[in-house]
Amino acid sequence: MNVPLRAAPLAAAPEPSVVVPSDHILFEDVRLTYRASDGAEIVALDGVSFSVPRGGVVAVIGPSGAGKSSLLRLAEGRERPTAGRVEIVASGGAAPSVGVLAPHAALDPDLTLAENLAAPLRRSGRPEPEIAREIEQALHYAGLDDERNRRPGELATGERRRAALARALSGGRDVLLLDEPTSALDPDSAQELLAAVTRASEERGATVLLATHDMAAVTTLAGAVVVIDQGRVVETGRTSRIFSRPEHRVTRRFAAAAPGAALPPFLRGKLKTSPSPQGKALLRLGFEGPAATRPVLTHVARELGFDLGIVAGSMGALSGDPFGVLIVAAPSDEPYFTAAVERLEDNGLAVETLGFVS
Repeated sequence: MNVPLRAAPLAAAPEPSVVVPSDHILFEDVRLTYRASDGAEIVALDGVSFSVPRGGVVAVIGPSGAGKSSLLRLAEGRERPTAGRVEIVASGGAAPSVGVLAPHAALDPDLTLAENLAAPLRRSGRPEPEIAREIEQALHYAGLDDERNRRPGELATGERRRAALARALSGGRDVLLLDEPTSALDPDSAQELLAAVTRASEERGATVLLATHDMAAVTTLAGAVVVIDQGRVVETGRTSRIFSRPEHRVTRRFAAAAPGAALPPFLRGKLKTSPSPQGKALLRLGFEGPAATRPVLTHVARELGFDLGIVAGSMGALSGDPFGVLIVAAPSDEPYFTAAVERLEDNGLAVETLGFVS
């Protein structure tokens, strides 16, 4: 059982919810309800407020049924909120243009990839030279430059997903809604898809709203995270802060599934809730900013006179912010355990006790 040493209070206001002129996707006090067959009201979303900056990438995470897909349907315009406001903010007088990628996005099996991309553009009356440019650009972002003349049945699963991404981007669309984009993809295909989304975001300046259970997708793409549970926003913040210092219980559960943050399987079955003599305490340490680049563990170990063994972890940068998670083994006997926790926290690390092993 994960036992947080200190429960941090939720922030008074969600970090990304401040409305500024650069906002591209806006949710303002959104409520979405349905009527069950017996007439009972079902609340899908309740009081949801946050925004996605123009050219930014925001991930929405939460348990199944929390309301993630409902948010995307509202942003796409397939549904209207019961109350509140959902807006794709236009730029320079141009109408908002939204592309959607879902796991089962269908392509016409009888058309080549280029023809699949061209068909909706022709229906909208685009000139042929413009269509050719759009197809070339979308295939570039998707990493499918050499596959334009192949049909969907000739593509691997990951390539078909990237082909659907290319179609979502074609036509100059500047907003991209991703619903579980890496679902059912093998690791290599998932990384190729995420690289394609990154190209679209960085080179085209596309604004991305991502709903996913895949924490690797979140840490690869998103600059900020919105956590929802039972239709309500329970935590928001920069991605590096969310994963290094999660506050809400739902956030902690998802942060624990991030790459490098999970306890190795061979230790999970050995965890106990109370220490044993001369045993070890397993601590998850989160760090960001300056703390991520200092030799904190070495400093603390020298100060206390005992080692802190590294069990698992990862380091990197999320949207330019240095970030890392480590799982370390510390003595579980007192006063060593308390001293270790206090020194680590004094050095700017977030500390969570995962449990104890003999």
